[in-house]
Amino acid sequence: MRKVLIVEDDKFLSAIFALFIKDMGHELAGRCQSGPEALEKCNEVRPDVVLMDIHLEGEMDGIQTAERIQRDLEIPVIFVSSDTSSTVVERAIVSNSYGYLVKPVQKKELAISIDLAYYKHKAVLDQKRREESFRRFLSEAPVPIMILQEGRIQYLNMEALDLFHTHYIEDMIGLPFLDFVEASSREELGAFLNNDEGLGKIKQHMNGIRVTGLHGKPLDVAVSGSWVTFNGKKAMQLILNDITVEKSALRDSKALRQALFNGGKGVMIIDNALNIAGVTAGFRSCIGLEGELPGLKDLDMDEMVIQKMLECEEEISESFIIQYKQKSYKCTATIIGRKGFDDREVIVRLD
Repeated sequence: MRKVLIVEDDKFLSAIFALFIKDMGHELAGRCQSGPEALEKCNEVRPDVVLMDIHLEGEMDGIQTAERIQRDLEIPVIFVSSDTSSTVVERAIVSNSYGYLVKPVQKKELAISIDLAYYKHKAVLDQKRREESFRRFLSEAPVPIMILQEGRIQYLNMEALDLFHTHYIEDMIGLPFLDFVEASSREELGAFLNNDEGLGKIKQHMNGIRVTGLHGKPLDVAVSGSWVTFNGKKAMQLILNDITVEKSALRDSKALRQALFNGGKGVMIIDNALNIAGVTAGFRSCIGLEGELPGLKDLDMDEMVIQKMLECEEEISESFIIQYKQKSYKCTATIIGRKGFDDREVIVRLD
């Protein structure tokens, strides 16, 4: 059962509509003849649906009244009028009404329109509540989150604003996100953003991209995304994880690796899978290694110790004795790279 308010200045038609509503099993919330009276009654009884004549007596017509009711009270309005002129119909359409019935109105037609308006409005309110909950989640999330539609920024939470070094969301709203991405990352990220998959499906971009903050400061960020609904439209939600420090450490580690490997001294590299990834000519010369690279067991190195080093949170060093062809060699092993990433390695130097 719905509560239905009738706004109609023709008393005979108003009485007919009232009979229809009662026959349908709905509750008659009241009968009004003017816009101001309808607004007052809506505030008082909060009907589920309003039937609104367009040409009402007084300064406020039915369309103006409906706009106030829907804007201020979020109550769905169905227009009932004999006027089918294009001007009036266009005004009714842009007012976001929930129906337009042309007089004379049949009871069955009215019943269907009331049910459609009620359930459509209920769906709109449910969607609005979900979006409000989603917005609260975004604003309170402890990680930078950005919403894109057609590649343009529609929303950022405070963490994302901090990431891009601004306090004002207006600085970035409406701008293409790719404008903040360095040229070297644009093609790959553009393909990532344009990969149109189903709503809610997680998309990962694990390698990270290079972006620039509003004041020109470069940042490295890892990106994950999913398609969501935002303001009633499909949108891309991006979670941006600042990995600038990690990337800087990785670049330093790679530079150290290259310097050690090119230094001509006795250096061996063990990768994250416990394989010997490379040795310098100095290492080969010192231990008399020829041909293919050996395994750790061939050098009498304990794989468990190396594995523990790779799993350690900190960059540590360990001293070892390796054996090859019945000779022993003292060495020092050092971890470089980030824990849990394939680029983590053990650098072994002969002492």
